[in-house]
Amino acid sequence: MFAEVLGIEPPGVEDDFFHSAATRSSASRLASRLAEAFDTDLSPRAVFTHPTPAALARLLGGRQGSGRPALVPVARDAVAPMSHAQQRLWFLHEFEPDGAEYVTALALRLRGTLDTDALRAALGSVVARHESLRTTFDSVDGHGIQCVHPPQDVPLPVHDLSRHGAGEREQAARRLLAQERLRPFDLREGPLLRAGLLRFAERDHVLTLALHHIITDGWSTSVLLSDLTHFYRAELGATNGELAPLPVQYADYAHWQRTTGDTAADEHLAYWKEHLADTTPAGAARRPAPARGAHQRRRDHPPGRAASTARRLTRLARDHGTTLFTTLVAAAQSYLARLSGSEDIAVGTVNAGRDRPETQGLVGFFVNTLVLRSRAEADRPFSAFLGDVRQTVMDAFAHQDVPFERVVDEVQPVRDTSRSPLFQVMVVLQNTPAVTLDLPGLDVTDIEPESEQAAFDLTVEFAETDAGELHALLTYNTDLFDAATAERMAGQLGTLLHAVAEDPHRPLGALPLSSDSEAQHLLAQGRGTFRPVPEATLPALFERQAARTPDAVALIDGERELTYADVDRAANRLAHRLVPRVEPRARGGPRAAAFGGGRGGAARRHQGRRGLPARGPRLSAAAAGVHDPGRVRPPDPRRPGSGVVHRGAGHGTHGRRPHQRAHPRPPPPT
Repeated sequence: MFAEVLGIEPPGVEDDFFHSAATRSSASRLASRLAEAFDTDLSPRAVFTHPTPAALARLLGGRQGSGRPALVPVARDAVAPMSHAQQRLWFLHEFEPDGAEYVTALALRLRGTLDTDALRAALGSVVARHESLRTTFDSVDGHGIQCVHPPQDVPLPVHDLSRHGAGEREQAARRLLAQERLRPFDLREGPLLRAGLLRFAERDHVLTLALHHIITDGWSTSVLLSDLTHFYRAELGATNGELAPLPVQYADYAHWQRTTGDTAADEHLAYWKEHLADTTPAGAARRPAPARGAHQRRRDHPPGRAASTARRLTRLARDHGTTLFTTLVAAAQSYLARLSGSEDIAVGTVNAGRDRPETQGLVGFFVNTLVLRSRAEADRPFSAFLGDVRQTVMDAFAHQDVPFERVVDEVQPVRDTSRSPLFQVMVVLQNTPAVTLDLPGLDVTDIEPESEQAAFDLTVEFAETDAGELHALLTYNTDLFDAATAERMAGQLGTLLHAVAEDPHRPLGALPLSSDSEAQHLLAQGRGTFRPVPEATLPALFERQAARTPDAVALIDGERELTYADVDRAANRLAHRLVPRVEPRARGGPRAAAFGGGRGGAARRHQGRRGLPARGPRLSAAAAGVHDPGRVRPPDPRRPGSGVVHRGAGHGTHGRRPHQRAHPRPPPPT
């Protein structure tokens, strides 16, 4: 089973699973296969803690035949409930029925001889095979239900773009794809699958498919395209075999989850409630968030992706008995801790939710969201922090059967329509099964549709290529981040990943966010060009500025704004008011006298302070301060004697020092 799941030669009994290019997804698939073969429950955590065939054999020896809850078909004469994940999307649809945030779109470029009738028939066969593709949704007595409809033909409208020039065709196609991506679905009326065909030329087409997320997920896309390939080949007589019947449908899974699954998940809720208590989502610095429903676009920027960096990160993961995914989560959390200034970092990730073998060939919404919460302390070495995150990931996947919706209901975080609950940043390593689209007479390539929606503040998606490179996409909400900010964050994350690969023992707070050349450039900018400035006193500089821009705002006190001319007049009034209460020295004028005037003037200054207006003490202090370099502490109207007006040594005055008091200070107000 090790060999089948990993696609390798059979390993030795003591070979480590994580030294054989294992991933988080492959650990889940191995646990599922073993659970089915040995008729027992087995979580992916068991693969992490027992990573060799020998260790797993010893574990399973005492569990074989203990049984696991069965997932079986249910009668269709009763109302089928929604799954927990579907219930959440149904609620969001009711809240914003015209939203396109959960529209999933894909497009395939088909170059060669296309049989349109065969393609249309193949689409109908796929819909007939998967009930979820012919399901609509409604509510009865406040409870969401699924309505499965009989198989029917799938419309395949053709948009002929052949009359346009080559450049115009590409632009028209991009425009049509964007429009399709933004068209909302009516979950009550359906259908929730739309197909279309763009005709560039007789031997050049683009197939478009749009689905609502409530009936599909990333894994489902692979299933759908694989089945479409099979049925298209069958229509052309290019295949002899038939697909094995599906053991269950998505409605059966939803019923199982709402009954047996919910009962089994109850024991895991306590973990999530404790682990996520008092969670405050920490993310990158951003603008204030608009309410949900505001226009949210996405743009993607790839951080560094050298193959050598990817290899070192993979080796680091194996040396610590974990996966590349866990290492990338640890790096992302380290980066977010630096940006947010918080040590408590929670990010989201997704789990395929297909641990049961009956679900792996279905189209449906199985994916579940998990929250990974870590404490990223600045002085902790990354290698030690990676061990912490490894434990966090293991615990999360040991309790993965609890739907995210139930976790949110149990934890009861503060709700905010402008952001997702419990986390704001999603971290994903794409590892869905690859599909080979072998369509007779056609060369097939993917077209990545441009999305105008962002489900989270930030989403960091990683993917390994066949060449060993680590590609990454940073998807961000442009209502919250500027393009320049996203570019900078992408570069910083790439630099941090490279630094982790070079020296994983460096403390988190010491991991660089800029390259050496960038750091030198920033230092040069910070130093700038020195320009000599003529010497002048602060009063002289202020008076010059007041003369140049008398109507410019100089001070803001709450809702009040004062211009330079206002401050100049206020300072003069204050100085003249204080003059009679002090003893000016020969060197002092009216303004100097306001800040001290001889050794015997302490009591007089205190009396003068009692005569100051109670309102605006900060404003009075500021008005006086701009006219003299003496230090000022504003008086507190609630505490007579609390304010001290003095000048430092060297100014020719002898005022009281800050810690000396004319009278004892009263206790603070209660």
